[in-house]
Amino acid sequence: MIRLFKRVLRSEDSHESVVECRRCGANLESADVDHCPACGSSEVASYRL
Repeated sequence: MIRLFKRVLRSEDSHESVVECRRCGANLESADVDHCPACGSSEVASYRL
């Protein structure tokens, strides 16, 4: 999680987003996924920072 925050803080792109599973909290690489590969949940959230 700390690694993710450091990446966001270093980013000059104001359209950075975080995609994570709402069930298990896994960080996902793309917002184009329908299910979490870690737990299979369909509850995937995308947060624009």
